Amino acid sequence: MSSLNRELSEDSAFAAGRNSWNRHYHNSVVQPLLTDLYQITMAYAYWKSGKIDDHAVFDLFFRTNPFQGEFTIFAGLEECLKFLDSFHYSETDIEYLKHALPQGIEDEFFEYLSQLTAKDVTLYAIEEGSVAFPRVPLIKVAGPLIIVQLLETTLLTLVNYASLMATNAARYRMVAGKHIHLLEFGLRRAQGPDGGLSASKYSYIGGFDGTSNVLAGKLFNIPVKGTHAHAYITSFTGIDELKTRVLQHKEDGTTRDLLELAMEHRAALASVLDVSTDESSEGELAAMVSFAIAFPDGFMALVDTYDVKSDKLLGEPTEELCDPTDSVVCDLSCLGRLHDQAEEELMHTSNTITNTLPEIPEEECNGCCAEDEENRCAQHAEPEAGEEEEEVQEEENADEKSNEQPEQEPDESCHDPPPSITVEDEESTPVVDPELTMKESDENGNEDIEDQNERKATDEGIELEAQNDTEAPEGEDEITRCSNCEALNTMIHHLKTVGKSFSRTCWLERHLAEISRIVSHIEVLSYYDLTSHHHLSRSGLLNFCAVALALNDQGYRAIGIRIDSGDLAYLSCLARETFERIAERFKLPWFSKLTIVASNDINEDTILSLNEQGHKIDCFGIGTHLVTCQRQPALGCVYKMVEINNQPRIKLSQDVGKVTMPGSKNVFRLYGADGHALIDLLQRVDENPPEVGQKVLCRHPFQESKRAYVIPTQVEPLYRVYWTEGRVAQVLPSLEEVRERVQASLRTLRQDHKRTLNPTPYKVAVSDNLYNFIHELWLQNAPIGELS
Repeated sequence: MSSLNRELSEDSAFAAGRNSWNRHYHNSVVQPLLTDLYQITMAYAYWKSGKIDDHAVFDLFFRTNPFQGEFTIFAGLEECLKFLDSFHYSETDIEYLKHALPQGIEDEFFEYLSQLTAKDVTLYAIEEGSVAFPRVPLIKVAGPLIIVQLLETTLLTLVNYASLMATNAARYRMVAGKHIHLLEFGLRRAQGPDGGLSASKYSYIGGFDGTSNVLAGKLFNIPVKGTHAHAYITSFTGIDELKTRVLQHKEDGTTRDLLELAMEHRAALASVLDVSTDESSEGELAAMVSFAIAFPDGFMALVDTYDVKSDKLLGEPTEELCDPTDSVVCDLSCLGRLHDQAEEELMHTSNTITNTLPEIPEEECNGCCAEDEENRCAQHAEPEAGEEEEEVQEEENADEKSNEQPEQEPDESCHDPPPSITVEDEESTPVVDPELTMKESDENGNEDIEDQNERKATDEGIELEAQNDTEAPEGEDEITRCSNCEALNTMIHHLKTVGKSFSRTCWLERHLAEISRIVSHIEVLSYYDLTSHHHLSRSGLLNFCAVALALNDQGYRAIGIRIDSGDLAYLSCLARETFERIAERFKLPWFSKLTIVASNDINEDTILSLNEQGHKIDCFGIGTHLVTCQRQPALGCVYKMVEINNQPRIKLSQDVGKVTMPGSKNVFRLYGADGHALIDLLQRVDENPPEVGQKVLCRHPFQESKRAYVIPTQVEPLYRVYWTEGRVAQVLPSLEEVRERVQASLRTLRQDHKRTLNPTPYKVAVSDNLYNFIHELWLQNAPIGELS
């Protein structure tokens, strides 16, 4: 069992042992005044009209499944029952209502409200955690008209979000697969504290394995998980800040300097991972050592904080990309430099980035011309005497102009001559492919946020037009150049291999603008490739593995890493490959199984894409898209009267979808020969239930031609009485049992009902008796028009 599996199992067992005390938790916000004003004004009008003893039946249902799916998970029943149990207007409630309601309301009504409870209400519902479908009432409430009317808004708010949240979580669980752990990280993005608590609870019901929400963990026995933020890493600037460096051995108690151990392992790992220790951040190493000493049995580190090339935070704006080993910049003494190019020719006109190449003397054209004088280009031919004097004068004038307008000093942070690329400003930064875009985590770290300094690079294609097909002269590669000119020459040869050709005659000058654009394009993409991909192995991953091996020396096992930015599929594969190499090299099989957690504004589509890319992620931390249900923010449950004083009631509408099904009803789920749920059947309460093996006529409630016979192999009554005579009538399941119910109920559906793309609609039907009853009542209540 993996370390994360072990931790979650232990947390669940611990939670089960405490289940007795927190089951009595009741949200104090859920009270009779948590309702719409018109419910109370209607209650007064009912009371004034003498309808105190009227008996009504209301159905609570939804009309459309959320998220373009074909199922919904019913949730929120337990909170509804707690609300019924505590339903009572307090003295302060009554005092407030006297001021809030219109003047002239009789005092006897307030006395009536002060005595009102839910003892005469009967509540029927399907089992919490069951799959449900449009038009099938989730809850049926029967009782005195005034009280069941007053329950409407509160019951809706308790069921709507809970069911939507549980459904969203269940969908994430299905796309992630049963072997991937899911953690809810959404408290900071939820709709207020109550929304955050509900999100934690119902995401757990829907299939998530834990939450970062500590209060939810206490109240609902949900396993609580978390790592640390980028802020913890950046709080250390170097190893000299470590106040505590020693750690006792887990078994024998001997103490060793964990930092020294980690640095020794880092030096050894540098050769294994083919990286240099100089490229890793000392502050990051210090932070990881500190965290490992604090939590030696639970060491999980965030590994994407730093850019290895500049040792700056990912996402932080960089004014100049001037690394000497990657930039195509000529040394001052290099003979392979260009000359006399106007500054305008050095500007890339795509309004995205400015490229500045330094001035190059004209004595050398970087090997573009043949050595013999006869074949020299006009630009580099020997000048005649008169021309030579003119050129000397022009050079003197140019020197004077240069002295008047000195070149801009290079960035002090760059130790080499002038940079090859200068980024004008953040707003002109080009756009990069989403996979290369880097995001910075917010300072508390559970889930990344869009950084205002996010940098992007263009992915537009590069096209160069050939001037002629003449090859460069022999001996070109023998010309002495600086390392940067060699890099430029290598790039050009590479372009030739993919079908690009350049002029033999002074092609550098003819193609200066294109070359400048190529250099900037490759430089920027190279920068992003390094920062979004290789920084993981060169700093964060190297430091983590070194600390993990140091912990191993002291008898502890690290848990794993969290990646919060970059190409998650690529980085997870890189991390897994690294763990496996280390496991083999150091004979530590468990190292290859270290947990990889990914969090980065993840949604359903992200997980589906990662699945296609063959990611190696063990756990997803999901926040915003989960808790806010961004694909559909509301379920749309409604609460409609269907009967009063044993008289059925129907709501008519030109929109057939809004026509209600009248009367008190029962619901049965019929199963087919393959064991899967086939159809939900609504009947009038006085009808005999369907029987196994007996043919049942099932009809569409509003379309006469849609009907079919069903011979069920199993008949499941969906309704149970959950509240009657002032008390809960069923033993309520624990949160764990509701969670298991969700998965068991989903297994009763065919796969085509659950698929993400174009799922098959599940059928909801009415009995022949109910069909005829609906249409007779419809005709009775529909007005008859008159033509003139």
